[in-house]
Amino acid sequence: MSSPTAKQRAQWRVFLETALAVVDILDAEMQAERGITLGWYDVMVHLEDAPDGLGMTEIAHRILFSKSGLTRVIDRMEAAGLVRRERPPEDRRVVNVLLTPTGLEALNAARAVHRRGIQEHFVAHLDPARLEALAAMLEGVREHVRPLRPGRISR
Repeated sequence: MSSPTAKQRAQWRVFLETALAVVDILDAEMQAERGITLGWYDVMVHLEDAPDGLGMTEIAHRILFSKSGLTRVIDRMEAAGLVRRERPPEDRRVVNVLLTPTGLEALNAARAVHRRGIQEHFVAHLDPARLEALAAMLEGVREHVRPLRPGRISR
C-alpha cells in the first residue's frame, strides 16, 4: 500500500481541520448557552433512545467523543441531575445509566442550540447539491470504518 501523496495529505488536512474546528465551535456554543459539553449531549442522545438505560460499556461503544474519563463524565452528569445509575434487579452486577426527566429537558433545550450550530457552521456553507455530494463521497469511508468502530457509526 502506498502512502498518500502531498496533495492527498493536504486534502485530508482540510477535512480534519474543518471537522475538528466545527466540533470545537459547537461545543463552545453548547457550553456557553446550555452549560453542558457536546460530549454530555452525545451521551444524552444515546440514553434518550434507551428507556431501560445503557451500561457504561455500551455508552463507550456508542459515543463519538473520548471514552477516557467516561466514569467521571457520568459522575458529573449524575451530580447535575441529568442521569441516574440503576442496578437492574435481574443482574445486580450491572449498572445502567438512565436519562432523568431533568436530563431530557436539558437535552431538548440543547438540541435547539446544536441544530442551529449545524445550520450556521456547516449547512449554510454548502449548497444542497454539494452537501449531497459530500455525504455520498464520505459513504465509502463510513462503510470502511463501521466494522472497525461498531456502534459509533449510525445506519
